[in-house]
Amino acid sequence: MEKGTVKRRSFLSNALMVLVTLLIFLAINLAVVKIYAESVEKELKTSIEDLIDGSGTSNFSDSDNVKYQHKDGRELLGDLDDFLESWTIHRNEFILLFGADGIICILVLLLISQIFTRNLEKNIMEPLDLLAQGADRIRHNDLTTEIRYVGDAEFEDVCITFNHMQEHILREQEKNRKYEKARTDMIAGISHDLRTPLTAIRGTIKGLIDGIAATPEMQEKFLQAAYRRTGDMDGLLNQLFYVSKIETGNMPLSVQKIEIADFIRNYVNGKQELLDKEKEQMQAETGDIHLDVDADPEQLQRIFDNLLENSRKYAERDVLKTELSLKRTEGGVEICFRDNGVGVPEEKLPYVFDEFYRGDESRNKKEGNGLGLYIVKYLVEAMGGNVRGENADGFVVRMELPAAGTLSEVQKGEKNGVQ
Repeated sequence: MEKGTVKRRSFLSNALMVLVTLLIFLAINLAVVKIYAESVEKELKTSIEDLIDGSGTSNFSDSDNVKYQHKDGRELLGDLDDFLESWTIHRNEFILLFGADGIICILVLLLISQIFTRNLEKNIMEPLDLLAQGADRIRHNDLTTEIRYVGDAEFEDVCITFNHMQEHILREQEKNRKYEKARTDMIAGISHDLRTPLTAIRGTIKGLIDGIAATPEMQEKFLQAAYRRTGDMDGLLNQLFYVSKIETGNMPLSVQKIEIADFIRNYVNGKQELLDKEKEQMQAETGDIHLDVDADPEQLQRIFDNLLENSRKYAERDVLKTELSLKRTEGGVEICFRDNGVGVPEEKLPYVFDEFYRGDESRNKKEGNGLGLYIVKYLVEAMGGNVRGENADGFVVRMELPAAGTLSEVQKGEKNGVQ
């Protein structure tokens, strides 16, 4: 059944009220006029017949013209006075009856107006009261009670929209609560991550000052350790710097055409010296794919660096093995990064790309800040792609990038920071 609208129902109610009032008024007045006319006609005929005695004649034509004769003019005048007096009485009765008719019409109109007003109050004031009560509940931070209204289509839509707004506010509050908790945890984690290398560097310098490293070999070892710690600090500060640029919208991309298979092979080859030193393994599986993508080479390298660093921290393997592979998709290419680690608990997978997320308690004990994968997700999406994580004999990150030329000029301008 199609729901009525307020405008249509208001129009129909008003039209019905006017029509009913007019019909009642017309019917009453027609009845009054008919009764009055019949009464006057009857009285007139009776009076005239009484005026005419036996010697006179009474002849009523179709045109209601009355012809009569009289024996005595004085008797006629007296009877005429009686007739006029009777007419006056009928006139007064008509006035009273007409006045009563008007009063009845007014009362009927007032009754109909009252019915219409109550109907209007039910159709309009009820949902408005519900909305006002809902707004007051929100003001008192009650976001769980929904408005329940069944009636006119417009007000149902408004109430449904109000409930959706309330749900959105509740989700945003929960999201902000989690975000603030994550930010608090992140600040504590960063403080710890900064304090750890600083403590090591300070201990190294103190050892050098105290002469613990007496030989040149020991001194070299101490200095190398301090240098590595400064590298850890630099990496953390860079992550924070990138996050601040992301959140302020001040991170434009220099998008250009890249042959993705060559880029991946060059990246893996460029990491071999570091990987060999750390006794880690990394390979590229690009097959015979030759495809250009629109991407920022510097940020694409940062994506791979963040993924590799994430695996180093959380894979929990004596020998870390990673792989970068390619697979064609309908609109571009899928880049797959996988490691041979322990993976991520399934219930945690939807959150690994959230800002400041650091996984379970065991992961929180690692020197991570929950920013690496968040930056990966942001950069992939900024280049027109999408990213997801899964478990498959380790942790796997799948990134889809569109083929070169599929981004519009407007999109390219936005990626390059042109608004």
